[in-house]
Amino acid sequence: MSPGVVVDLAAERLYMMSPKGGIDAIGLASGNLLWTSKAAGKPLAMFDDQLAAQAEGVGGSNSLPIALLDTKSGRVVSTIAVPMAADAMRPSIDDGMAAASSVQARVVSDGLLVSWTVTGRPVSPIPKPESVRNDSGAALINLQTHHVTALASDQGAAMLRGKTSAAMPTLSGTEGLYFQPERAGRVFVSVKLGAASAGQHAVMKRWSETGEPLPDIELGPGFVAYAISADQSLLLVISGAAGPRYLWSIYTIASGQRVGEDRLPDSSSQSFFVWHSILIYRSSALHAVDLKTGTEIWTRALRDTSYHGPFLPHS
Repeated sequence: MSPGVVVDLAAERLYMMSPKGGIDAIGLASGNLLWTSKAAGKPLAMFDDQLAAQAEGVGGSNSLPIALLDTKSGRVVSTIAVPMAADAMRPSIDDGMAAASSVQARVVSDGLLVSWTVTGRPVSPIPKPESVRNDSGAALINLQTHHVTALASDQGAAMLRGKTSAAMPTLSGTEGLYFQPERAGRVFVSVKLGAASAGQHAVMKRWSETGEPLPDIELGPGFVAYAISADQSLLLVISGAAGPRYLWSIYTIASGQRVGEDRLPDSSSQSFFVWHSILIYRSSALHAVDLKTGTEIWTRALRDTSYHGPFLPHS
């Protein structure tokens, strides 16, 4: 769904970073806590009945720790140390003054593909020109033997992109678009905005896989933001506030049909999906809203991995 949240629709639950550290399994319908594990801190990907997650690093270790958890109980099935070069910066779950990290994982035909990037800045009390260092790497884990094969970072990035790495066709009618068209399943989609003086009217623009334009869908005035659902089937459009709440409208991308609408206090969503008429979205926390009644069913705080401390000066 988004970094730190993995959805398990078959089991009707999701796995998320707990604000207290560790991973929580949450029921989609109720928001109830099903289990919690301190063996890892960030869920990455799911396969069979196991959850692959990034564990907290151990001081002095030069590896990326990956834990495999049983999705039914949170029990540790296995721990895997992904080796890294001796001089490499090790990814961490929380960002710090000197470094910020990103770790991704995806199940592919050959196993579990793990890819990471660390951006580091030297820390010094003496102001000096800023020097940014970027380390990246990738590895493929055999899910039967847990053997780890190191990959070049560009090879790992290409495997993570998968089918979406195909070149975008030439799309007609893209003049005046502020938002770059994005692939959403078998179509491309964007939002075209009208003049702000005319109420910021928005239109959904769509193209086929071959680049042919599909009929436009009117989205109304007062555009604020939009997002594509985690499964790439839905478009969320957020429009101007009526009092303290914004209008959230959800459309099926393939047909352009509006399938849900509600007024919510948030003006943006990092990611979302709809499950049995329940809208589950991420802003500063996770929220579940019944689209039939507009009632918020549950909300869950997420671990904040951003660095909020002071930064040393640089010239």
